[in-house]
Amino acid sequence: MVAIVGEGRITKQEFEAKLAEQPSFVRSRYSSQEKKKEFLDNLVRFELLVQEARRRGLDSDPEVRAMLEKVMVQQLVKTHTESAGGAAVGDEEARAYFDANVSEFVKPPRVRVNQLLLKAPRGSPERAKALAQAARLSAEIQRSENVKQAFDTAVRTHSQDTMTQSQGGDLGFLTRDEMVAAGGESLAESAFALKAIGQLSAPIETDTGVHLLLLQARQVGLNQTFDQVKSRIVQRMESERRAKALDELVQSLKDKTQVEVKEDVLAQVNPETLTTTPPPQKEPGARTP
Repeated sequence: MVAIVGEGRITKQEFEAKLAEQPSFVRSRYSSQEKKKEFLDNLVRFELLVQEARRRGLDSDPEVRAMLEKVMVQQLVKTHTESAGGAAVGDEEARAYFDANVSEFVKPPRVRVNQLLLKAPRGSPERAKALAQAARLSAEIQRSENVKQAFDTAVRTHSQDTMTQSQGGDLGFLTRDEMVAAGGESLAESAFALKAIGQLSAPIETDTGVHLLLLQARQVGLNQTFDQVKSRIVQRMESERRAKALDELVQSLKDKTQVEVKEDVLAQVNPETLTTTPPPQKEPGARTP
């Protein structure tokens, strides 16, 4: 014992444990006997207050008991998930996770464009007419005070792409390869050449017809290596293991514990009429969720 406080005792181990909780630069201040007494005095004060709280019956106070139960549950979750989580995630496991989810860490750049399409197959008599109409519409749109709004109006009025016309020609986010598959190399090249949000392209010829594109957004690509994301993967996998261990514990407790829900009582609860009040006095044996 390093101190006797009424009926309480402060052991050397308890004193050392409390001192060890302090940062190293703080612990160094308590090298002398005088300073150690100062630190011990704080523990004595705390013990005196604990004993007084018990004398006043605060250890049976509903709010105190509810707080204690929360701390106990937190400690249970911590100890169970740490012990049941298994061995630390190794390099091979982390690498396998990376390979299975590589699309999360390696992503090509994408653009989101709206298009106005005037259908005129390459070599058809309609091609020259479509080009002239696209040039005229482009000039009208760029003269407008609100290019985006003017483009949207033009799409809904003139575009012949029935799949996107009602959405203002929105093609969604597409990679270069997806854009090539959707409309050809020239369409993809023009789309990715747009730099400023709201920028309008010149008329673009494809096998299908003549297009005008308006840039809505850009997404920068990702090319993260395994070494760059390894620590994040390990942290995620260990977190998933702890969550799984907790779910399994809760399920096992449900399996062996009778749980009955009083639907009629639950139906009487009206959240809108509730106000913040101290927790009610619990009946013996009652538990706080």
